[in-house]
Amino acid sequence: MTEKADYKNNHRSVYYIFQMLLSFSQNLAYQYIPLYIKKLGADEVQMGLMTAVQNVFSTFFSPFWGRVSDAKGRRLFLMMGSAVAAASAGTMSVAQNPQEVIFSVAVNAVGLSMLVPAWQGAIADYTDRGERGGFMGRIIGVSYAYTTITFVIYSFLAPQLNIEEIEQYRIIVAVSAVNFGVMVVISWLIFDHRAPKEQQSIRQIFAPIRDATYRRFLLVILFWWFWMSLAWSYFPTVISEVIDASVYEVAWIAIAGTVSQGIASFKMGGLIDRVGERRSIIIGFVTFTIVPLNFAFATEWWHLLPAQIIAGIGIGFGFTALQTYILNIAGSERAGNYQGVYNLLWGIVTFVGSYIGGWMLKLLVDLYSSLPRALTVVLLGVALLRFFSNFIMYFFLPETPEAID
Repeated sequence: MTEKADYKNNHRSVYYIFQMLLSFSQNLAYQYIPLYIKKLGADEVQMGLMTAVQNVFSTFFSPFWGRVSDAKGRRLFLMMGSAVAAASAGTMSVAQNPQEVIFSVAVNAVGLSMLVPAWQGAIADYTDRGERGGFMGRIIGVSYAYTTITFVIYSFLAPQLNIEEIEQYRIIVAVSAVNFGVMVVISWLIFDHRAPKEQQSIRQIFAPIRDATYRRFLLVILFWWFWMSLAWSYFPTVISEVIDASVYEVAWIAIAGTVSQGIASFKMGGLIDRVGERRSIIIGFVTFTIVPLNFAFATEWWHLLPAQIIAGIGIGFGFTALQTYILNIAGSERAGNYQGVYNLLWGIVTFVGSYIGGWMLKLLVDLYSSLPRALTVVLLGVALLRFFSNFIMYFFLPETPEAID
């Protein structure tokens, strides 16, 4: 029995636990941190800036960290990234103003720039082509079950806490810091075999760009992500300003999404291996056209449940297919580098999209003198842009070639 086969027989649970902790902390960033900074007084431009900073700092050094983890191994970068993310989440939990949150988000994102490419590379090392979609679907599905249970428990506890609403947000941000701290320890249990003959040069960090299939994939997918990112600062603004949802209600909004994501990942992960990553991405991403339509007309927190459920399918199925797509183009020996380059370009594109989105909303608020009306108009526009960008993906996204692991 090989070292890898022996490890897989005895350490499968390590990957489930690591993904559980990571998914909770990443889901928190989407669900709670934008609302947390809004409650601290952030304006429309600061909301767009926070999302933009989060995206660009989490990706700027990703090609370097991904390449280094391909060459030197995964454990060190999983540990370092988790430690930085834990420390910054801790400082975020005691922030007193939007500027402090934005700074902590930037540092947290630097940790993720080390962590995410190394983790994708670790999954590629652990799995073989033909099983990755199913394996990723299962570990992500279980991780969303953990996230859902955590949010359910918190949704019952939050109303019982005799503290101010902002303090309730601080508690859940602190829980994220604890999750990242546990990941520091678990990092040393990850499979990390790198024999001398497998060592790679850390030079030519952007070598993946020479891959024609990968280059075409980037052009198509990043075009789609630009239109996607325009609305990212609008959703928390709807929740906090138009609906004025409580921490308890935000928890239930998050629960609807994580349940949907978990079921889609767990049940549909194997489908990715059967129908192919390209088709799975297209099917999964179509769902995101509906989300801004739902937010445009929502006036109560429960009006957002359909958007969360529909987006959950897209995240659970489409995003799993996207990660599998990248790993299968790259192969296990180059997975960190390919993931890192993708993360960098994704960060730049969504930084621009999020920041432009913040200014678009501010201009419409000045024009209409009404935040709810401005949000409705801009969300309808984003839905239309997302709809047409799906056609670009359908016609131009390439199939993955056979990768050699």
